[in-house]
Amino acid sequence: MKGLSAPVIGVTTSVNVRDYETPEQAVVMLPANYPVAIRKAGGIPILLTEGDDVESLLDRLDGIIIAGGRDIDPSRYGEEPHERTNDIRPEQDSWESSLIASAIERDLPMLCVCRGHQLLSVERGGRLHQHLPETPGHQKHGASAGNWSHHPVKIEESSLLASVIGTDTIANSGHHQGVADAGDLTVVARTEDGLIEAVELPDASFLLSMQWHPEMIDQTKVFDALIEAARV
Repeated sequence: MKGLSAPVIGVTTSVNVRDYETPEQAVVMLPANYPVAIRKAGGIPILLTEGDDVESLLDRLDGIIIAGGRDIDPSRYGEEPHERTNDIRPEQDSWESSLIASAIERDLPMLCVCRGHQLLSVERGGRLHQHLPETPGHQKHGASAGNWSHHPVKIEESSLLASVIGTDTIANSGHHQGVADAGDLTVVARTEDGLIEAVELPDASFLLSMQWHPEMIDQTKVFDALIEAARV
């Protein structure tokens, strides 16, 4: 029975070119703290590679994480690229968007992190701030370009997220883009400068989406909640 076994959680990966065994090798990459967090919560992590058949893949999963990573192609929300939007991969955007849409249709438990949070918002009709350091009101939002900072986030009391981690948290920041419009999603958390930090889909049984990285700050309750939802 599903409820008695360890849930299988898929995590998206990114294809990047690195010197790995041979110069400029295309390498599938994911920070190890994602599978570590899944295992600690009692799940079995499966790394998902771009191009797998979406429906066949989701048939085998109990939950899914759309992980962080590169910028999203601005053409997906009708804009030209900012000069600092320079690491995009349309193939990844399209494949992960299909995963998101099908997971929502199936009501599969889902966690969207950083890039995943941004892509979910775009998939649901929203758009992004392409470069926060040049966006009025958000110029001092947080660290980026490989640096990290921390800032408080206020969470709506009635939200699923608040039921998991409470109404206040300290989030980490290492991003230069952010959600400007969440489409048909419900905004459930913001920073002091007003940036959208978390969203939810009211009709979903379990969908958490956040700009920060819970796997990096040992926010174990998020992964505990995902695994519990995946057992049902």
